[in-house]
Amino acid sequence: MVTSVRVIFEGWLSRQDDVLLEAHSTSTLVVTEGHNVLVDTSTKQQRSPLLQGLKAAGLRPEDIDILINTHLHPDHTGNNDLFTPASKMARSEEHPDASFMCITEDAEILPGIRLMHTPGHSRGSMSVVVETDGRRCVIAGDAIPTRDNLEKWRPPMIHYDRSVALDSMRRIVELADVIIPGHGKAFEPDPRSRTKR
Repeated sequence: MVTSVRVIFEGWLSRQDDVLLEAHSTSTLVVTEGHNVLVDTSTKQQRSPLLQGLKAAGLRPEDIDILINTHLHPDHTGNNDLFTPASKMARSEEHPDASFMCITEDAEILPGIRLMHTPGHSRGSMSVVVETDGRRCVIAGDAIPTRDNLEKWRPPMIHYDRSVALDSMRRIVELADVIIPGHGKAFEPDPRSRTKR
């Protein structure tokens, strides 16, 4: 059973004229009875704030026993090396190395924590769906990089297929009471966004 979902480090990105200048992913902690699950580890430049966030949660890197990467772009994996004892998970389409458990289908990995394939940004993008306190939180990675993407109904700026990316956004919105985007603050989706086409 999930006891808490907590953003450990709130990521961000900056763009100018549709050119991505800088990106640092959000890192989210999911605590269950018996497990500490970390989703994404941001960039090496954000190592210190990531560690501070863990410390504020009363944890050290060695206390993380499951590490999930929503995809394997470096702005989401930069501090994976801090969590070598953890079981690491990524989708097979991301071609992870042998240190990862390859995820090939949607699956509940622990009670209340489910992995959902949400491609578009990359072929192996996945989101983490967490049921807690009667609410469903979706840690979306770059399937929904920012709240702005959802409000303007715009796919991730970097994507391999616009229609696939928008379909993943739709599926997330249909499920989520709360969305934690890949880069930015957690938010509750506007019910009107559920009807986007």
